[in-house]
Amino acid sequence: MTLTERMTRDVSPGLYLVAAICGIIDVTCIKALGGVFAEMMTGNLLLMAIDVGSGGTFERSSRYLWALVAFSIGAILGGRLLNLGEDHKVRRNGFVAVWCTIFIAAMICGLYEPNGKETLGRAITGLLALGMGLQTAILRRHGVQDLATNVMTLTRSALLAESLLGEGSRPNVLRRVMSIACFFSGGVIAAAMVRFGTAYPLGLAALLYALASVPLILCERPRQERAA
Repeated sequence: MTLTERMTRDVSPGLYLVAAICGIIDVTCIKALGGVFAEMMTGNLLLMAIDVGSGGTFERSSRYLWALVAFSIGAILGGRLLNLGEDHKVRRNGFVAVWCTIFIAAMICGLYEPNGKETLGRAITGLLALGMGLQTAILRRHGVQDLATNVMTLTRSALLAESLLGEGSRPNVLRRVMSIACFFSGGVIAAAMVRFGTAYPLGLAALLYALASVPLILCERPRQERAA
């Protein structure tokens, strides 16, 4: 396979953008939408456990439950979508649906600033969590090995365990480093932008997702990286 063929087939640029988008969305939700993650469900489970264990009220703890349920529904819808047939159609419909959740959330935030409005913040977080659940299910099939878009703990562990210090062979170092860097950079950008309004980071996330959708929908993983 020539370099040109590899570049036209590789979804990696889209996945790097998705990693940045995940950082943007989660930081925005934590900073301005009620302190709940839309995409990192492990974080929500831990925060909910802290609330319950500390004697928090059900109403306070239920804000995490709302996001967990929405994410679960998205993942279920993604699983059903993956069983419909053609890969290209699945990717197109799935990624367009995820983009719609981000775009609608950004539009709502542009019309009605949700920061400080608990009910509206939960609704927007739920909408984003639905999209992130759908995305996670789709990327289980259409992602690329060692290019994480959300689970940075596993990526960092693999990077260090298989490094020279860990006496490993350093496989896919660039992918691992780039995915962590993109996720972190997205979070930094969101933290800076959210001070001016919630619509700004979510608007940026919608724009980046539109760009990411091009390789995600039209391209494929290089042959040597396909799952067995």
